Amino acid sequence: MTTRTIPATNEISSFIHCGKCLPEKPDGQSPREWASLEVGFTEIGLQIWCKRHEVNVAHIDFQGQKHPANVGEAGDVEASTEIKKNSRRVRRDYR
Repeated sequence: MTTRTIPATNEISSFIHCGKCLPEKPDGQSPREWASLEVGFTEIGLQIWCKRHEVNVAHIDFQGQKHPANVGEAGDVEASTEIKKNSRRVRRDYR
């Protein structure tokens, strides 16, 4: 099995935005500044939710598979490759 480093820096090459928010974005504000998204784990995977419109933006089904993840911050000497319960960075917040 090949192990690869999962960066803790911003490596996003294609952004995801709410399709309803972009047409409403005020002039002079970037999509990043205008975004109002929540991202979190669900029973099947990962969901991106628009807080402004209360709609699903994307819901990714992991199909029961576990995936390695880096939950460290840029500059951490040792970055975790698995999401641990009670992590200071990854928390499940049930309302």
